[in-house]
Amino acid sequence: MALDPTDLALRDRLHAEKSRMLARLGEMVAIPSGFGHGAGLQAMQRLLVARLGALDAAVESRPAELRPAWVDPRPVPVTGAPVLVIRPRQPRTGPRLLLCGHLDTVHDPEGSFQSLEPRGDGAMTGPGAADMKGGLEVMSAAIEALEAQRLGVAWTVLLVPDEESGSFGSASAIADVAREHDMAFVMEPATASGDLVVERGGSGQFMIEAFGRAAHAGRDFAQGVSAVRSLAAAVTHVCAMSDPDQGRVVNVGPLQGGAATNIVPDHARAWGNLRFRSAAEGRSLAEAIASAASGGEDDVPRLRVHLTLNRPAKPCSEAVRAMGEAAVEIARDLGFRVGLGSTGGVSDANLIQHEGPPTLDGLGVRGGHLHRADEFMWPESLPERAALLAILLRRLSGR
Repeated sequence: MALDPTDLALRDRLHAEKSRMLARLGEMVAIPSGFGHGAGLQAMQRLLVARLGALDAAVESRPAELRPAWVDPRPVPVTGAPVLVIRPRQPRTGPRLLLCGHLDTVHDPEGSFQSLEPRGDGAMTGPGAADMKGGLEVMSAAIEALEAQRLGVAWTVLLVPDEESGSFGSASAIADVAREHDMAFVMEPATASGDLVVERGGSGQFMIEAFGRAAHAGRDFAQGVSAVRSLAAAVTHVCAMSDPDQGRVVNVGPLQGGAATNIVPDHARAWGNLRFRSAAEGRSLAEAIASAASGGEDDVPRLRVHLTLNRPAKPCSEAVRAMGEAAVEIARDLGFRVGLGSTGGVSDANLIQHEGPPTLDGLGVRGGHLHRADEFMWPESLPERAALLAILLRRLSGR
C-alpha cells in the first residue's frame, strides 16, 4: 500500500522534528534513571506526563509492588516511582493499541557516563540513549504527530519504572493493562541490524542457598561442614544444564560465601539467571534447577532453591507476524529497510503478549553497545522510526 497524503504528512512532520527530537532525547539522557534512582525516575515521569498530558490525556498512577527479597544480592531501594498509564480523556473507537516503554537504565546515576554526546561518526552516545530513552522519544513524537492529524487512534501509553531489574514491581500492572488491549508495541531498540523483534525467549531468576556448620579451619576442620563446597557442587550441576544451541541457558553469578579464610563457612549463596525458548522448556529447566535442593530443615549440609520464571517466552504468532509485515512494508515505502528478528533477550513484551495482545517489539531507535558505558544511537533513526510507528498505528487502527 503506497503512502497516502496523511501518511506523507506524518512523515514530513516527523522529519522536520529531527533536531527537536534529538534535543529532547538529550534532556532525557541527562536525567539519571539507573535502577533504583527514585529522583531520576520521577523526573522522567514528570517530563513525559507533561508532554503527553498536553494532548488532553488522563494519567493514572498504579503503585509498584515489592520485588522478592531474595532476587538480588544488593540492597534494593524503594524507588517511589509508580507505574503510569496515560490515555486520551475521551473514549475512542477502534482497536485498542498499547505502547509500552521503560524509564530506567542500567547506568550508575553517580557515574561519569551522564550525557548525550557525539561520537565522531555521526552516532550519539549516552546512558539509555538506545535502551530506551530513544524509544521513548520515538513513541512520544509519533503520538504527537497522530494527534496533530486528529486521527482518533485509541492509544494507551504504559510507562514502567523497573524493566531493567526484571519488572517485578510492575508485572501485575502490566498484566492488567495488557488485558484491556487488542495489540501492543514495545519501544525497545531495534536489533543490531535494525530489525523489529517478533520473538523473544523467556527468562527466570533463581538463588541457591547452602547451609553448613562453622568451625575453625585449623583446630576443628573435621567438625565443620562447608557450605561453599556444597554450593560449588550445586552450581557445577546447574550450569551443566545449559545448551545454548537449543536456547537453554543457565548462568550463575554473583556468589557469596564465608566470612574469613580460617573459618569453615556455614552459609553461602549463588544467584543465577535462566533462559528458554518455550513454556515447556521453561518449566522443565525450572524443575531441574529446583531438584538441586536437598536435606531437611536441620540437616547439614542442606541446599535451598528459590526460583521464579518472571518472563514467559514470547513466540511469533500469526498475528504478530502480520503486524511485523505491515511495518516492513511501511518502512520500504518510507525508503529504508527493516526485517523481522528474534532474540534471546527479554523485555516487557514477554509479559504483555502472555496476557493476550499480539506484541511487536524493537520499534525504538537503531543503536548498540547496550548496557555499556559507550551505548550509542543513530540520530537519523529518530524520525525514521517515529514515522514508521505513526503510520503503522494509523493503519492498524483503520484510520
